[in-house]
Amino acid sequence: MSRAAIAPIPRALRAAAALALLACVGCATWDQAGPSPRLEAVDRCDADTAARLRFLEGRFARHARYANRWWNAWNAVYGGGIVVSSVQAGFEDDGGERADQVVNAVKSGIGLTRNLVAPPVIRKAPDELAAIDPGAPDGCARRLARAEEILERAAEQAQRERRAWVPHLANLGLNLAGALIVAEGFDEGSGWGSGALGFAVGEVRIWSYPWHAQETKRDYEQRFPRLLGGASTVGKSDTR
Repeated sequence: MSRAAIAPIPRALRAAAALALLACVGCATWDQAGPSPRLEAVDRCDADTAARLRFLEGRFARHARYANRWWNAWNAVYGGGIVVSSVQAGFEDDGGERADQVVNAVKSGIGLTRNLVAPPVIRKAPDELAAIDPGAPDGCARRLARAEEILERAAEQAQRERRAWVPHLANLGLNLAGALIVAEGFDEGSGWGSGALGFAVGEVRIWSYPWHAQETKRDYEQRFPRLLGGASTVGKSDTR
């Protein structure tokens, strides 16, 4: 099969897949409704601890739904980018175009690796808390301590991944380096366009990163006035 016959297909698929998956990410930011978790187990705890756990675990259930949709969608975006760019590179006769596709595949591989190595903390929060039985000795205190620890870590992670300068600078540097390799090293002008598109996609990923834990931490501290990790229910009776 000739290059002319197959080249338009991967390009069209790449554009369609990227738009569909990015739209899916956008939908996930709005669709946070869902069934509330069953929290009868925390009824064994004293009233204050139970109220805190219901608040946190109810929020975590919604946050985890979004985080899992976000994580899976971006794994698909990057995984699809690796496959499509690699296939297209294999059919390219022009050295510059081939280099452009190889660079795109490498950038997708870096993005996928980052997603897999450092997933959002909040993804597994409901399962982690459900594994702590409130009926066990000090179970309520341990479950609340773990919930507060997850909240703190998730809020810090959201701040680091979205608002710190490092991820934005890294995104710019990666795409600028790729554009320079293709445009200057292989005299292929499309490298600049690919770099700009890659930077834009990277920024969408950064700003859509699960951020809800920051809002929940603020609301939690306003509703339950004590510092996270401070002494409040610890030391009290865990069970009724």
